[in-house]
Amino acid sequence: MKTKLIFIIAIIAYSFTSFSQNPKEGYAIGKRILDLINQNKATELAKLVNYPLQRPSPIPDIQNEKEFVAYFPTLFDAKFKKIIPKFSQKEVMARNGMFGMVGEVFTGEIWYDESGIYSVNYNSDREMALEKALNDKTKATIHPSLKDFESNIVMLKSKNLELRIDYTKDAKCRYASWSKGKPISQKPDLVLFGNQEISDAHPPFPFYVFKNKNWKYIVTEEFECEDCDILDRMLILEENGVEKSRILMRITK
Repeated sequence: MKTKLIFIIAIIAYSFTSFSQNPKEGYAIGKRILDLINQNKATELAKLVNYPLQRPSPIPDIQNEKEFVAYFPTLFDAKFKKIIPKFSQKEVMARNGMFGMVGEVFTGEIWYDESGIYSVNYNSDREMALEKALNDKTKATIHPSLKDFESNIVMLKSKNLELRIDYTKDAKCRYASWSKGKPISQKPDLVLFGNQEISDAHPPFPFYVFKNKNWKYIVTEEFECEDCDILDRMLILEENGVEKSRILMRITK
């Protein structure tokens, strides 16, 4: 599911490509990044990362250089290094101040600018094994009605609400929420099924829509909140198409 999502986002991003940037510059920066990966120079590469570097839920995000160096062997493996020699200027996408490794061989594995890496969308076998182990740990504690999840998308928390979005084994996108003080081992107060959608913003980003009779629950990134950061999302509640409330949610993984 996750691999398919990355590929879809890469294709959508490609449709919004802007070549106002210099592809040669993007190639030079990208080659430097890949050379450091290939040479296992994790300490040097760690200085070229914009933190936090997000990892797939429920794996903790990489918060600083020390954590990056420790996680480097999990982040990049021999399989990834095999495609490094195939990197060329044709594998560079220039879009809205960013460069992406997107072309014939690369499908958005790394996004970066002149300051360094912003996202790594590659998932090694070791990282996927870690993701599975953490998901299995969650399955051991979560309410039985929710144990059938295939992958975790995000877990969020506000002052009075905790919610979880995941994919079930039959590829359904599911919303489950608990009121303040209730552990996830208890039956959720609300369970809804909906869809992941992709925004038409630049760059595009995924958001999630769930319906409950005449109510709509939208979980999206928040760009207009002065006190928000990269780990915040907004839960928007609409009734008959009219916005009724917004709840700021913090990612807990």
